[in-house]
Amino acid sequence: MIIESKDISKPVRESADVCIIGSGCGGGASAKILAEAGKKVIVIEEGGYFKTDEFESTEEFAFSNLYRQRAGQATDNLAVTVLQGKCVGGSSTVNWTTSLRTPDFVLEQWAKEFGVKGMRTKDLDPYFMRIEKYLNVHVEPDENHNLQNRIILDGAKKLGYRAKATGRNTRDCAKIGACGFGCPIGAKMSVNVTYIPDAVKAGATIFSEFRADKIEVTGSQKKVLGAIVDRLTQKQVSDFVIEAPIVVVSASSIFSPVLLLKSKLANSSGQVGKHLTFHLTSALLGTFDRSMYPSSGIPQSALCDEFLNKNGDGGGFWMEAVPATPTLAALAIPGFGGEHRKLMQKYPSIGATIVLVKEIDSEGTVTVNDYGRPSISYDLGSRDLDYLKQGLKATAEVQFAAGAKEVLTLHARMTSFKSLDDIEKKLARADWGPNEIALYSAHPLGTCRMGEDARNSVVDSHCQTHDVKGLFVIDGSVTPTSLGVNPQITLLAISEKSAEWIVENFNRIVG
Repeated sequence: MIIESKDISKPVRESADVCIIGSGCGGGASAKILAEAGKKVIVIEEGGYFKTDEFESTEEFAFSNLYRQRAGQATDNLAVTVLQGKCVGGSSTVNWTTSLRTPDFVLEQWAKEFGVKGMRTKDLDPYFMRIEKYLNVHVEPDENHNLQNRIILDGAKKLGYRAKATGRNTRDCAKIGACGFGCPIGAKMSVNVTYIPDAVKAGATIFSEFRADKIEVTGSQKKVLGAIVDRLTQKQVSDFVIEAPIVVVSASSIFSPVLLLKSKLANSSGQVGKHLTFHLTSALLGTFDRSMYPSSGIPQSALCDEFLNKNGDGGGFWMEAVPATPTLAALAIPGFGGEHRKLMQKYPSIGATIVLVKEIDSEGTVTVNDYGRPSISYDLGSRDLDYLKQGLKATAEVQFAAGAKEVLTLHARMTSFKSLDDIEKKLARADWGPNEIALYSAHPLGTCRMGEDARNSVVDSHCQTHDVKGLFVIDGSVTPTSLGVNPQITLLAISEKSAEWIVENFNRIVG
């Protein structure tokens, strides 16, 4: 069953075989596997639970109810906006459906550099296939790509770059463009309409608007303590304690390390909160001489990965489409006052393309601030900055090849290209310091790194913390490196595999 804070009138005291903190790709998939194996599972989720018909398909509703800090979460210096879901289903509820397998070279690096066991391509392929079938991951036919995605497919093709349709986890998609707002028809096979209902069917209990504040460990028993919060005011209305011999922390790469740090657990290595990666992202806005319907249709169905690991160094960048919804567009478009107004008047003819960097020398840190909340920092390395510049240049070329008349970056100081000849010289003159260009992440990863050496990692290859038996971290924070693909399929595979290991070894873990 799913229990919301409005259903609670007194403090909650419960016990279970497994308590899972978070209901996204990590927590949701783990809950299904464990509940179907007959374990008593309790999932606590800080965000709200919304039925499909409650999603309103507006930015106002989505940002107010489904995103961290109303989609305003950012690094401490405000240089990078960090988008995360905060609801049952986590970020899967509001992502744009792109479903990609982990690249082979990434998994090989995990094995060779970090000693990760059982997660090479041959090990994860059965999980990838099972998940893709479960979520109906498929490639859209050519006629289903909207004009934003056609920029990539058509422009890259003209330049001879590798571009392709991506997998999407949908069924009976109506192409209404609401993926980022919670699918109002249940066509997106996100965790909230797949893993969570199946976990509940198998006996799991989901508590929404339950914020975990601390984990206490006494022998083999653990307690998760926290606050029950009102959905509208976010004020505490009561408290809860969940006891279980196994606790799975699946609160994301931002909030999992915060919970461990506040609990003073699993940090003998000093690595909790370290090695944060972002898939650092910026965008280019092309203006066309025709309507581009920038927020309509399937938001993301194609990519160009010509430049991912092209130099064999594990880095690079790739391009994807982005739904330029009005509020996000207004926040991203450069300029102020009349200048900004003139650009917004061109909104119907804007074609937006994002560049995502697979980091090799950038990383961030998550710590706990004086208010008990995440403090996020991020240092952009010189090699990754160079890849970002290369990515903007290549993407501008793709935009022009697709018919753009002018292309703008997201620099605070207006930087626009009227022709191919403008690109290199204007990028060379642009400012690249913090807050000089709008940067984003929808893929925060790392911070509780996986590895077999307890001196430089937080969890082992089964996602159990090195320090505390029966305490697991299963979410995006365990990835040892940046991925180079949208992470949901990777995280679901890691989650299912780790949860199966818990089932197989349950008696040994709790004994």
